[in-house]
Amino acid sequence: MTTRPSLITRWPERAMKLDWFLARGLQLGPVEIRSSLGPDGTPLSDHDLIVARIEGLAGR
Repeated sequence: MTTRPSLITRWPERAMKLDWFLARGLQLGPVEIRSSLGPDGTPLSDHDLIVARIEGLAGR
C-alpha cells in the first residue's frame, strides 16, 4: 500500500494504492517507492513518493 493516514485524511481506515507512473514508450531504469514518514514516524504526506529514472525511449 502506498497511502497512510495523515493529519488531513478523511477516512483513516482505508488503505489504497493510489499513485501510478505511466511509462508507455519510455525505457525506465531503477524505480522505487520512498516512504513519506519523518525520522520520528510522523506522516509528512498521506502517500509515498514514486521515483523513476527515465533512460530513453523504448525501441530506440
